[in-house]
Amino acid sequence: MNTGKQVNAMVVVLLLTVIMIGVYTLFDPFRADTAEDDQLEMSAVRAATTFALNCRLCHGDRGEGGANGGRLPAAPALDRVGLRGIEKGLFSAAAFDEAFTLITNTVACGRAGTFMPTWGRSQGGTLTDEQIRQLAVLITGGNLGADPLHQGGFWDLAQEHADELDAEAMEHATLQMPSGDLDATATQIVVSNAGPFSPEQFIRIDDERMLVVDVPTTGRALVDDIGREPRQLLVSSAEGLAIGDIIRLDSELLEVTAIRNDADAGITLDQDATLFANRISVNNAAFFSEGYVLRAGGELIEVMGPVDTEQTLAVAFGRANTTIFVSGSAGIEQGMVIRMGEELLRVISVEPARVSINRGAEDADGNATQPASHAAGAAILKLVEEPAEGEEPEDPDTGQTLLATLDSNETTLTVSGVTGLSVGSTFQIGDELVEVKNVEPAVLRVERGVGGTSNDFHSRRVRIFIGNLLEVERGVQGTSAAAQTAGTPALFTELDVERAVGGSTVADHTKNSEVFIGSSFFVERGVLGTEAAGHANDTLVLDFPVAPDNPSTNKGPTCGQLPVDLGDGPSPDVTPDPNATQVAISLSEFNVVPDAASISSGLTNFTVANDGAIPHNFRLIATDLAPDALPVVGSAVDEEGLTVVAEIGLFGPGDSRLTPATQLDAGSYVLICNVAGHYESGMFAGFEVVGP
Repeated sequence: MNTGKQVNAMVVVLLLTVIMIGVYTLFDPFRADTAEDDQLEMSAVRAATTFALNCRLCHGDRGEGGANGGRLPAAPALDRVGLRGIEKGLFSAAAFDEAFTLITNTVACGRAGTFMPTWGRSQGGTLTDEQIRQLAVLITGGNLGADPLHQGGFWDLAQEHADELDAEAMEHATLQMPSGDLDATATQIVVSNAGPFSPEQFIRIDDERMLVVDVPTTGRALVDDIGREPRQLLVSSAEGLAIGDIIRLDSELLEVTAIRNDADAGITLDQDATLFANRISVNNAAFFSEGYVLRAGGELIEVMGPVDTEQTLAVAFGRANTTIFVSGSAGIEQGMVIRMGEELLRVISVEPARVSINRGAEDADGNATQPASHAAGAAILKLVEEPAEGEEPEDPDTGQTLLATLDSNETTLTVSGVTGLSVGSTFQIGDELVEVKNVEPAVLRVERGVGGTSNDFHSRRVRIFIGNLLEVERGVQGTSAAAQTAGTPALFTELDVERAVGGSTVADHTKNSEVFIGSSFFVERGVLGTEAAGHANDTLVLDFPVAPDNPSTNKGPTCGQLPVDLGDGPSPDVTPDPNATQVAISLSEFNVVPDAASISSGLTNFTVANDGAIPHNFRLIATDLAPDALPVVGSAVDEEGLTVVAEIGLFGPGDSRLTPATQLDAGSYVLICNVAGHYESGMFAGFEVVGP
């Protein structure tokens, strides 16, 4: 290549390089801005998950505030434009930085004197510094607050994550009304899957919140486990069921195609039962639960439950043991067959429970009581204190009695049982107080595996029943009681069903699962501050978890904070002026409600009551501005430049304060609470003073 061509090539390369650098220079700011936006978006997405898991139960799904979101009324709104750095419709970098710092510190440290806990790990919380930074990005909208048109910030992301959690909790149930939609007046709701719904649960369809008040049930239960294949179910009774009914087990819908009352589960009566007997014995009493209805001949018999000795195992015992320690021997006799689980055991010998005592213990006034003799059957009573005014007195009966006479010089009681008798406690027998030194449970020696049952391991406190006896109600559902003989089969209701109807999913179901009616339930409409409305089919029916009932107050100190000083009340010299107009004001989350919207000019006392759950303060401001148009800096009204006519400092819930008598001239006023965030959450009211 000659020199001229080399020079030309180098010039071309140099020119292309200059052009590329220029293009890159022009593109780089755009690329950087795009990368920054992507990073903010990613932070907000992650924060939305954190917010949905930790914050929304107080502040609302999208930060709209507890009062508006149907959650904790005291929780302030976080979707305020002031927290995005917007003042009077314009973005301020200084205000944005202040809001970002405020949110970061508040989440990390909590807020002393309120329900806001500490979330930062450095303060004993669960969130990392990065998670807290991400939450600040979500709440402040990142630097997107610089765009006044970006009114929603990132709150749509928070709502999406909340909806995902709530839809998953309801297994993505959808509205499936027979008419095609849910009318605003309807109280019965049909859904694709009613399995996850239960009474006292709050739910949401679109923006309406509802309370589940009843889930219809057949009152029946499965008598045995079923898998995914069987099309026959054993149920506790056929009463109320009909062919063609749609029933529900958990989330699976089934259609009843046939009903039979002669299903044999291998249960028989193992003893004769007379016409009037209210107890029957079967070959496997452990099979039964309360409410099972069995057929013996032409009679239907409803099971009330097993016959209980009222005793429990005091110590666990294994398969080879023949000595059992039980809570007591009352109700258990030598030769009796008892049952634990499915194992039957015959009692060979009984040693009753014993308690060692100190005699003549002192009463509450320090006076010693006198040892005395006490007859068998004497009750052992707890020594209880006098109840406080308005409270129910405590029942002193321990349920235990003496099994043998106790002489005045004896220190060992033979008792019906030791349940409720604790070492070191004082009890009363007659007029004597005794102190328990030691307790020894009853001891049974037994024959294991009676009646062909298998030896089993039994845990401490397992209940002890009498043999295979069941308490029953005879001749139910219009049948007549009759004498029954040993060996008579105990027959059950069997349903033939079509599985997984209505698009539901076939599933395994366990014994004693409740059999519900179809896939509907009843609700109270328009709760938690919403109004009933119409909703179209296929709309998701979402869970709506509510705020905790009794949140703890953050008492501080955290991050150097001190607990909020609520003061000692009004100054003693502030008393109502007999010549002043008296105005009562109620503060709550988040409202300011005066008992009069206007008064005549002149001396005025304001009695301000905190009827809320968190501390509030009070300001009376003379201004021609609209009540909702006061200047806000950060998250509080900027009082500089405003005329504050009367004020009260922070005071706690349930308390009230009185302002000194103040001369009010005719004009417009605004009543506010100026705790950070409270004014923007709605704590303001207009107030007029008119001429005399």
